[in-house]
Amino acid sequence: MATLEIWYDQKPDNDYGPGDPAILVTTHEELTAFIDRVSERSGDQPCPSVVEVSIAEDPYGFPTVNAGIGPDRGYVRVSGADDLRATPGSPDAVGERIYDFQGHETLVPASCEVPLTTVRLVLAAFLDHGGLIPADFPHLETVS
Repeated sequence: MATLEIWYDQKPDNDYGPGDPAILVTTHEELTAFIDRVSERSGDQPCPSVVEVSIAEDPYGFPTVNAGIGPDRGYVRVSGADDLRATPGSPDAVGERIYDFQGHETLVPASCEVPLTTVRLVLAAFLDHGGLIPADFPHLETVS
């Protein structure tokens, strides 16, 4: 297990000014509480929030995760050195969904949206496997 370093627009608790810390998560309980907080806040916004997750001990030595967390749906993209993997949502979904990353519109293929329970499973796997989610993990697929 690793310590996750999560970047998220934490207003009003944190104004993202110089020297502001990332959120550090080391347990499943902390991860669950964090996801619950972002999900709840996303319900009060025009579009769901995106968080960026890396491994605190070596943020550049492991894949980086971008996760959209809405009230009941979201997505995950894992950007590694060799590949890009994402949550496989409905293959029939068309178009894009709008998410918010620190006040900036982020367009996500609708086909990547999944239930929030799947987002939780992927983020827990990132924590459990120290940033190296196994290639055969069932809730991610390689994106070409």
